[in-house]
Amino acid sequence: MRRLGLPLAALLLGYILCVNLAVAQLGGDPHPVSTRHLPEKSRALSHFALHCLGHVVHWHHGRGTEAAAQAARRHRVPEALFLAIARVESSFDPHAVSRTGAMGVMQLMPATAAGYGARDPFDPEDNVDAAGRYLRELLSRYRGDWSRTAAAYNAGPGRVSVTGSSRLPAETRTYVARVLRLSRASRR
Repeated sequence: MRRLGLPLAALLLGYILCVNLAVAQLGGDPHPVSTRHLPEKSRALSHFALHCLGHVVHWHHGRGTEAAAQAARRHRVPEALFLAIARVESSFDPHAVSRTGAMGVMQLMPATAAGYGARDPFDPEDNVDAAGRYLRELLSRYRGDWSRTAAAYNAGPGRVSVTGSSRLPAETRTYVARVLRLSRASRR
C-alpha cells in the first residue's frame, strides 16, 4: 500500500475540516476532524450550495407550518404528527444540516430526499412533500402506530420492528417522546 504524500494528506485533512466546519456553521455539531458520515455531509453541502446559487428562499415559521400542514393533508399523514416531526427535526429551518448530513425542514438524508422526489432538499416545499411521501409509507408499514413511525423516521426503518418491541438508542427514545408530546399538545 502506498503512503500518502504530505501535500495530499494535508489536502485531505483540509477537506475534512472544511466539510465539518461548514456543517457546524449550518447547525450540525460534528467534531472538526470527524470522518463519520463524510459522504452524506458532502452531498448535503453540495445540495445547499446549488440551492443558494439557484435562488434565495425567504421562509418564516408561519409559511413553514402551512406548507407542512398542506403536505400532511396531501399525503394523508396526521397533521399533528407531521408538524411535531418538523418542529423536532429543524424548528422549520429550511437550511438546517445535521451532523450526519440530513437536510432541510424535515431533515431528510440525501438518499431519502432523492428517493422520495425532492429535487432540491433545501427548497421547503420539495422537502416537506418528499417527507410526506416517506411518512405515509412509514405509517402504512407500522399500521398507524405514531411511536414506531417516529422511531423509524429518526433511526431508520431497518432498526424498528413491525410488530414486537424494538431496542432503540436513547437518542431515538428521547426523539419519539418529544414528537409524541408535541403532537398531543397540538391536538388539544
